[in-house]
Amino acid sequence: MRKIILFILIILIFIITVLYSPYFKEFFETLEEKKIYKVENIKSTGINTLEEFKFFDKGIISYNNQKIVYTDYNNNILWENQNTEFSNKVFVTDNNIFRQTNNKIMMLDKNNQEYVIAEIDGNIINVSRENGKIGMVVKGNGQTLYIINENNEIIVDNKKINDTITGISINDKSEAYSLITLNFENGVPVNTLYYLIDDVELWSSLVSNEILIKTKVVNNNVIAIGTKNIYFYNNNGKLMWKNSIYNKILGYEISQNRINILFEKGQITELITYNFEGKVMEIQTAPSDAKKLKIVDNKALVYNNNAIYLLHNNKADKIFEETEIFEEILIDGNNIYILFKNKIITGQIK
Repeated sequence: MRKIILFILIILIFIITVLYSPYFKEFFETLEEKKIYKVENIKSTGINTLEEFKFFDKGIISYNNQKIVYTDYNNNILWENQNTEFSNKVFVTDNNIFRQTNNKIMMLDKNNQEYVIAEIDGNIINVSRENGKIGMVVKGNGQTLYIINENNEIIVDNKKINDTITGISINDKSEAYSLITLNFENGVPVNTLYYLIDDVELWSSLVSNEILIKTKVVNNNVIAIGTKNIYFYNNNGKLMWKNSIYNKILGYEISQNRINILFEKGQITELITYNFEGKVMEIQTAPSDAKKLKIVDNKALVYNNNAIYLLHNNKADKIFEETEIFEEILIDGNNIYILFKNKIITGQIK
């Protein structure tokens, strides 16, 4: 029995030694450098769509101002919702649909359950969902903000905002949120970045001479991306670092302790990755025709309306190309879904 245990221990020590060996790491890095990714097992399925359509939960939502249809990826209808009244606006998040009829806001979930959210004076101009919570901006006499929690309860109700709301991010650990507003003073853009809980302002910061285009709350810290700089504030509103931007931003993703920004640098396109200390971790050259960015499970995808590239080890593998224009892509593990007006193409990235 002791010999068996000793043998198992020796095997485990050998495996651990190999796994942590620099030669083992270099071997797999070499394999990764040589690997060429592509989409295999491609399948094309015809679909029927209304005026607007996009991915929704595990299927496709298609809608106009009277009708909403939810189908699976095989074009099977899961449910329909039709209203005799015309909707002023329809907004779709990843698993909720918001429809405004007159002064009433209705919400549909993925099971076609309908809820009355609020009666408002104005029009919805933006809806976003983050960490299970929903932020909704309404324009009437000025702009107002609503935030709805996971239980469909309004936790921020009709908060009046003097300036134009250009961004919102909701904390995953509390009911705090960051908010960007914009106005112009003598033609100069002036942004205000707020951090609030309910109606209580915890701190705010002014940013001038550029336009803030994105805010994100991460671990109670606040990140803001502008047209000229990246800003990182701690939970007390202290500016921890600021990095200058010298090129046009094409796309951005903030995930897994990384800030990823796709830049157009003259005739070159680059993906630059920063950590949360403001240090550049990686610079990857991307194809010059890439205009959008998506980061999913450490996969960096850049694309336009016809082609998709996967970036790795400073290489860009073209994994998909089509003469028709596609509207949206979705990545789930190694599975890829590419949505067109009249079809969906699926496959596996290998």
